[in-house]
Amino acid sequence: MLKRLVALTLAVLIVSAGPTVFADTPFQGYTYNFWGTLVPSPAAYVPVRSFGLHNICAELGDMADPTDLHVDPEDNVYIVDWGNDRIVVFDMDLNLIRVIDGYYRDGIWVENGLNRPHGVFVTDDMEIFIADELNNRVVILKVIDDDVHFLREILSPEVEGLEDDFDFLPMNVLVDRGGRVFVIVRHVFEGIMSFSADGEFIGYFGTIEVSFSWIDMFWRMFLMTQAQIDVDNAIIPREFRSMDIDQYGFVFTTHIENWHLNNQVMRLNPRGEDVLVNFNLNVTINGDQVFREAGPMSGMSVFIDVIARSHGKYSALCSTRGRIYTYDSEGNLLYVFGGTGSLEGMTRMPRSIEIIGDDILLLDADGRGRIIHYAPTEYGRLVNTAIALRYDGHDRQAVEYWRQLVMLDENFALAWSGIGRSLLAAGYNADAMEYLRQGMDVRYFSIAFRRNRLDVMQGALPNIFTAGSVLVVLFVAYKIFYRVKFGKEGEDDV
Repeated sequence: MLKRLVALTLAVLIVSAGPTVFADTPFQGYTYNFWGTLVPSPAAYVPVRSFGLHNICAELGDMADPTDLHVDPEDNVYIVDWGNDRIVVFDMDLNLIRVIDGYYRDGIWVENGLNRPHGVFVTDDMEIFIADELNNRVVILKVIDDDVHFLREILSPEVEGLEDDFDFLPMNVLVDRGGRVFVIVRHVFEGIMSFSADGEFIGYFGTIEVSFSWIDMFWRMFLMTQAQIDVDNAIIPREFRSMDIDQYGFVFTTHIENWHLNNQVMRLNPRGEDVLVNFNLNVTINGDQVFREAGPMSGMSVFIDVIARSHGKYSALCSTRGRIYTYDSEGNLLYVFGGTGSLEGMTRMPRSIEIIGDDILLLDADGRGRIIHYAPTEYGRLVNTAIALRYDGHDRQAVEYWRQLVMLDENFALAWSGIGRSLLAAGYNADAMEYLRQGMDVRYFSIAFRRNRLDVMQGALPNIFTAGSVLVVLFVAYKIFYRVKFGKEGEDDV
């Protein structure tokens, strides 16, 4: 009995001394089929550990309403600790690298140099762009000889149309490969503000189409006075919430949406045009397709963060239910994981997500603040690998993974479609039709159907022509025989 008590005590001490490590999945995976119906699936990701600043360094204390999470090109993790006016940087082994709460400017140390920072972005040359919200600027810093130095700052632009009392409150910042700086500013509805590398205002990047429901239209047309319409802001452009950039320079964004039939994710090309692809119009890119109207965790999904991933994939974080939704380049929902709750590996106040390789980090602002680290299961690894091969055009190599996925989840329509596409590429059109039908792949089923019809016609036409030729020969022979035989009898009668 004493040995068991000692062993239990040691186990508790070991677990409490470091990050929590999980063994079970506290949530159910699912996706949506072609018709928008929820179907269960194996969990694609599982939580493997959870840690806070006290696990990195006890002297750091707790987070105070953290707002953003970022991973730099060297796989260092940045936490924007909004309430403590600092940014904490550490590596994935939980080694503290530095705390950014001040910097050198013109050789003079500026203490408490940040005032409610809200977002951070690190470029390939390791310049640190910080959305310094209440300092009304974007400040650019760089670590030189292990010290943080001020480089420059982007202040409120002088733009016609901005009100005199306009407050430049940057929320998120992003830099493309050409040095163009994109800034999401609170209460700016015209689009994302874009600046040159020198900080000059270029213009607004990307716009959100005004959306409304038929109920809104009915109220405005028949039940609202002109004064009510003038002060109503139900039909105004929505605010952007977050952004990320993919390997091709396209900017992924999320925005506040009040209509559940509209996408909450946009993929903006360098001209600011939305080029996001979704071939299945029955499943909108806005999280849960069906939700409760009232009660706990009710309402439509609200995407508060998005990350661009490899091979056209992207993941979005929902604040309503704490789930992470991952889509491929064609708009197919690949998997859903995570959730809101008190179980280990669940979240209460999700704020931001980031990616390291195929692993995903989630920032939870609840309590002392923590990061939940998710890793792919065997099922998730198969999905990611198959999607990568398919994206690169290696359909034949992907078949092995699609077949394994079908064995694990026969409801995963994309796996059936993947097998069908590989068969189609190999020329087995009839077999491809069956798999594509199972995967509800309408576009490629039509292609397979046309090709199979052509195959049938090409296979049947020689026989038809042969049979037709034989019939023509027989008919001509009969006519000749008839004329020869009956023609002679007629001459003999004469």
